[in-house]
Amino acid sequence: MTHEKRFAVVQLPELKWPTSVQLSGSHFRLFVAADISNFSNNAVSEFASAALGSGMVYFCAWGRECERFHDIVDDLVVEDSFGKRRFVGPTPNDTVITTWHDHESLDEALDFFTTSALPTEGFAAASSFRLVICVSNPEWSDTATRVLQSTEFFI
Repeated sequence: MTHEKRFAVVQLPELKWPTSVQLSGSHFRLFVAADISNFSNNAVSEFASAALGSGMVYFCAWGRECERFHDIVDDLVVEDSFGKRRFVGPTPNDTVITTWHDHESLDEALDFFTTSALPTEGFAAASSFRLVICVSNPEWSDTATRVLQSTEFFI
C-alpha cells in the first residue's frame, strides 16, 4: 500500500515561489503565513501567479496585510477568467477560492485550512495536497508542521 504525501511546510526567507517544491497531484491547497507590508503588489502578484500556474485551487492568507494578499489573488483569477482562462476548472462552476484570516490566531487559521478549505467540486478530487508557506518566520513553520502533523485529513 502506498501512502501519498498529504502536505508540505516550506519556510522561505522572502516571498518568492519555491520552484523546487514537489507537489502531489495536479492541484493543491495553499496557505501562506506572511507579513506582506513590505512587499509591492507586483511582488505579491508574481508569487500568486506562480502558485496559480502550479495548480493552486484554494488559497488561505494569514498575517499582516493578508486581506491585500487575498485581493491580489482574486484579481488575478478574475482577470484570467476574461483572458487566457488558465485557472478555470473542469466544470463551469469551478473557481479558485480565496480566504484571509486577519482576526484569527495562526493555529485557528491553520485549523480552518486543514478542516474547512474545500475546493469547488471539479477541483476537489485532485487537490487533497496542502502546501503551507511561511515567510521569514521559522516559528510559524514549526506551528504549521505541528498542526498539520496532528490533523487527520478526510478532505
